[in-house]
Order: sequence, then C-alpha cells, then structure tokens
Amino acid sequence: METKVEVLCHSSIRIEGSKTIYIDPFKVEKNYNDADYIFCTHSHYDHFSKEDIVKVIKENTILVVTKDIAEEALEIVKTKDRLVTIEPEKKYNINGIEVETTYAYNENKAFHPKENKWVRIYNYA
Repeated sequence: METKVEVLCHSSIRIEGSKTIYIDPFKVEKNYNDADYIFCTHSHYDHFSKEDIVKVIKENTILVVTKDIAEEALEIVKTKDRLVTIEPEKKYNINGIEVETTYAYNENKAFHPKENKWVRIYNYA
C-alpha cells in the first residue's frame, strides 16, 4: 500500500498507509476521526492539543505521549490499554509499528530544555 504523508500545520503531520498516524495534531481543519495512532511529542499547546486530538481520534485509537502529558492523555482515551508513554533515546514496537526517539530540545530556549525529556521521532517503520 502506498504511504501518503501530509503536513497539516506547524509540526502536525498525518501519515496514511496501512495505518493512519498523526504526529502532534494541531489546527486540524476538519474532523477526520480516522487515527489508528496519535503521537504527541510534548506538552506545549501546539504539540498536545486536546481540541485537535478530538478531531482525529476514533474509538480504538492508541495515544502515544511523553510522561509529562500521560495523565491528561489518559483522560482522553479513558483506558490504559490505549495509552503508551515514551521517552527519548529508546526503541519501541507498538503493535508492529517500530519507532525510535531522540531528545527534542532547544539550546537557546529556556522553555524547551533537554531535561524535560520531550521526544522527536526520527525513525518509523
């Protein structure tokens, strides 16, 4: 199956293939409600937007988040079996989707420090 990658806004990406994956849904213009997986890389409003998650989530979506937003994310998905927490410098296999993470931080911005352990997904298969 062909994979389609679409940048929705800012860091918001939609990947459509055998599964539909969103990374940091933000300023989503319509209700897709087709996400198999949603990855949120950290707690800033433009990376973890509850308003936009509602537009892409469906009944069995898996929400993949950093530890700092796990509690809020659980409120959205309601059950722990639909929530995966990730951290930097790790490899994950989430239902057959292999993901590698690294640190996401800015050396020149105090509000994006490395010690927050936010992630950037750098390999996906």
